[in-house]
Amino acid sequence: MVTRFAKLFFLTALLFLAVPGADAAEKLVADYGGHAGFQSATWIGRDLRIFEKHGLDVEIVMITGAARSVAALLGNSTHFATGSATGPLAAAVRGSDLKVIAASYNKFPYAFVAKPEIRAPKDLRGKRVNILNYGGSNDLALQLALKEWGMKLSDIQVIIGGDAPTRMGALMSGRIDATILSPPHLTIVSKAGYRILADMGDMSANFTQSSLYVKGSSLRENRDRVKRFLRGYAEAIHVIKTDRNRTMKVFANRMRIDDPETVRTTYEYFAPRFSFPPRVNLDGVRDTINFYAEQSPDFKNRKPEEFVDHSLMDELEKEGFFKKLAQ
Repeated sequence: MVTRFAKLFFLTALLFLAVPGADAAEKLVADYGGHAGFQSATWIGRDLRIFEKHGLDVEIVMITGAARSVAALLGNSTHFATGSATGPLAAAVRGSDLKVIAASYNKFPYAFVAKPEIRAPKDLRGKRVNILNYGGSNDLALQLALKEWGMKLSDIQVIIGGDAPTRMGALMSGRIDATILSPPHLTIVSKAGYRILADMGDMSANFTQSSLYVKGSSLRENRDRVKRFLRGYAEAIHVIKTDRNRTMKVFANRMRIDDPETVRTTYEYFAPRFSFPPRVNLDGVRDTINFYAEQSPDFKNRKPEEFVDHSLMDELEKEGFFKKLAQ
């Protein structure tokens, strides 16, 4: 009797394990661009196990720069990519099948910061200005700032390379004269006496700074998976905006900050500016298209709706998903 029961238990267990997805979350890879607060939606989703609630085991990997992020997605190294809309837009106009499906941050999160002796934008002429790369949000922010100041790229020396901590170190060591930073790195250099020449968030231009994008084939062939990821992504954003303590713990860990005051000011800077529900601001995409249309014919006469697919956002809206989170 015992032997028969044992066999029955064993066979039942095997049958349960054989059922696809019985207890195992689907393994996926998503990227994030760095250690700034506006890049935190995927950290929160991963570290607070929010994606697991939606049946996904998500590994997150840091990939700096829009071009690298796009390449990883197109090369199937990642399933989901996050970052400014400049990357997927530039790839899409060249024929790549990419769609922006959401955005957690729809404003520039940067400030233009310089050595103390640089008192005004005009003092940047001939100086070394460090950005991450050409074609990304750093580049666009720099060019828009120069345009507002009546200057050209040729008026400065553009230094390419380095994530935010590296650029901060280069500024504080004197290897460069100015750069573009956001909290917490902006907070650190500001406390150290470096001069903020402009807060990009105060500029008139809209900008899709932190978007979520996928291959079009994923939307067509793995729609349920993409929808579940979007649920987790949106829930993570809601946590950022509403759960100060848990979010700040993740910030401190991911940003490697020991100073509670810096963590607090970083949280207070970013949390109110996150977009929930995470819809893409089409005006920001339009502004980006118009800016690049002045430099490349590929962008002329293109519309935001060609690059943005809000169909899953619309479905979640109709299902009441966002209202339930907000209750």
